[in-house]
Amino acid sequence: MKYIRFGVVGCGRMGMRRIKRIVEHTNSELICVADAQEEKAKAAGREFGVDYYTDFNSVTNKKDIDCVVISVPNKFHAEIATRALAEGKHVLCEKPLARNPEEAKRMVKTALENEVYLKVSSNLRYFPSVQKAKELLDDHAIGELLYVRGWIGNSGWQLNNSWFSNPDIAGGGTLLDNGSHLLDIYRWFLGEVKECSGYTARMYHPIDPSLEDNAFGTFKFMNGTHAFIQSSWTEWADYMYMEIYGTEGYIRIDNRNPNCKVIHGKRDGSEFVYDYSKLPPQSYDVEFKEYMKAMLNQSHPMPTGFDGLRAVQMAHGIYESSRVGKSVKIWGKEEEKLFKLFESKGWC
Repeated sequence: MKYIRFGVVGCGRMGMRRIKRIVEHTNSELICVADAQEEKAKAAGREFGVDYYTDFNSVTNKKDIDCVVISVPNKFHAEIATRALAEGKHVLCEKPLARNPEEAKRMVKTALENEVYLKVSSNLRYFPSVQKAKELLDDHAIGELLYVRGWIGNSGWQLNNSWFSNPDIAGGGTLLDNGSHLLDIYRWFLGEVKECSGYTARMYHPIDPSLEDNAFGTFKFMNGTHAFIQSSWTEWADYMYMEIYGTEGYIRIDNRNPNCKVIHGKRDGSEFVYDYSKLPPQSYDVEFKEYMKAMLNQSHPMPTGFDGLRAVQMAHGIYESSRVGKSVKIWGKEEEKLFKLFESKGWC
């Protein structure tokens, strides 16, 4: 594969970010766009000189497209993705992969059945601070891993008169929204997760009672490590902070605005600081370049649809734990079977 042809569904804030990366890459071509709001579709189509539509089927049915990018509200991810995957198209879908585990499983199974790639977006993986932390972990810079604790969030700026405050469209509150980023990173760093417990709360924002503006959770991983998360829509200063502890030291990822740095500490008290705070934002650019590199090499882009499914299951595990008041298992025979299918295809 030397060239990737794209159709983009959704011409809002995220869709336009994806479109601009597509038209700037030397090995990708934008074929068409779609948006339910005709004025948005028309504006994007005219700006980039491509066909535009108001229904997603016009994109998924096109024969001259290799990949469909899905940048629409959560409710519509599964329907559009399964249609595109069934048509033999690869899919790049915004996070969270779906509103709930059932929808996410349907997407993953359709990708497997049609042997096409399903990638969930996770631009946080491509923050320079997160990339450096992963490099240090892969080099065993802090010895054997023990635990992780972290938080992520914003002020809830996106809630006013938007689909984020509609439970039917969003599927969850801050944990599914912001938290899915950190949940993905936890699995990337610590491996597979098996159990969780936690609480959700509506503390400040006047949102639907079924949604949370704060969530707190702990996770138990297969290798014996643990992780704690707080996800919040009352994090006034933005955005993310994480500490990773091992037998020989620690790593702190500090993305509290305006910071973007990594602190690597050792048990003797010495510290090494890697400061990327003065770099311009680049995570979406790096993510798309890595996506294109994988696609051109005919290898599965990361994170996979299975990774996206697991993040959704982790979030809903906390929702269930908060509801029933006890820990919840989030790994079973079905998850093991799906993982082995991905592994057998070399997609992990």
